[in-house]
Amino acid sequence: MENNKKFRILSIDGGGIRGLIPAKVLSDLEYELEHLEPGKKLHEHFDLICGTSTGAILAIAISLGIPAKELVKFYKDNAKLIFPRFMLKCLPRKSRAFFNAIYSNKALLKKLKKVYTEANGGVTPLLNDAKTNLCIPTFNGNDGAINVLKTKHHPDYTRDYKLPAHHVAMSSASAPVYFPPHSFSFENEFGSGQNVNMIDGGIFANNPSLIGIFEATDKFGIDLKDISILSLGTGKGKQIVKRSWRPKSVFFWLFPNPRIVDIVLDTQAQITEQYLLFLNRSLKKQGNAFDYLRVQHDMAGDTIELNASSNKSLQRMEAIGDELSKNNLYQILNFLNIK
Repeated sequence: MENNKKFRILSIDGGGIRGLIPAKVLSDLEYELEHLEPGKKLHEHFDLICGTSTGAILAIAISLGIPAKELVKFYKDNAKLIFPRFMLKCLPRKSRAFFNAIYSNKALLKKLKKVYTEANGGVTPLLNDAKTNLCIPTFNGNDGAINVLKTKHHPDYTRDYKLPAHHVAMSSASAPVYFPPHSFSFENEFGSGQNVNMIDGGIFANNPSLIGIFEATDKFGIDLKDISILSLGTGKGKQIVKRSWRPKSVFFWLFPNPRIVDIVLDTQAQITEQYLLFLNRSLKKQGNAFDYLRVQHDMAGDTIELNASSNKSLQRMEAIGDELSKNNLYQILNFLNIK
């Protein structure tokens, strides 16, 4: 690539309502970028955006040109709608309380369609309408295979671009226990089809940074040393299991806060970060290292649940995002080579 021209990747972790944290960081970054390079939208600063689960919601929104400050408002305004108080959900209706997900996905899906459609001039957008390249991890429960849904940025990609954007986001965000697997059909000018039982991509790529690295090198043909990847976390939690711990029942792991899911998602994000650091140390010895910046908050055991929706929790998440911005914005701007 040209001197000083880097292939820029934005990677956004999954983390439920904690997507408010990277949304706040991106909002503050967007504000600074608008002053430094007026008229240039946030998505134009990146060649590829990867997002999982709540990160998928943000990635698609950014790619459609939705201002990040509006995404902060989206989380704050809709937290209680998406994650209503659990007590209201656990009242038995036949056997649903024991065999279905904690939350319905209908409210979130409806909101995503509305917000994405408004950003696309009143027309429900497809992945094809994204203004930058995307990689959105999800798990296909119908055939037991991992899927990374992508824009049409390579000749090999002949289907994903046809999918409605809100269904892609919901597919990646359908965390087991929290939401039911997401099934949908589509029909548009590009074709028709069905996706059945799509599940949260966080079970294998809650931190999608490695997917971005693979995509850049394999499909875009970018040398590793020419890649810059900005990775935004949603808070590193610590689900501590003490020696004296004894679960009273299986519900300890599942209700009202699905600890088992939180552990899977959090540890996946952590190991991906370790993989990237190890890979880059090895590449550095060969003079072929990529640029990597991880912006993450350590909750130090005081974890915010993925389905938290109280005003106190929302205020705390926004404050965490604000603190991350204060401590990292200058570094991020330098990392993006914005003078």
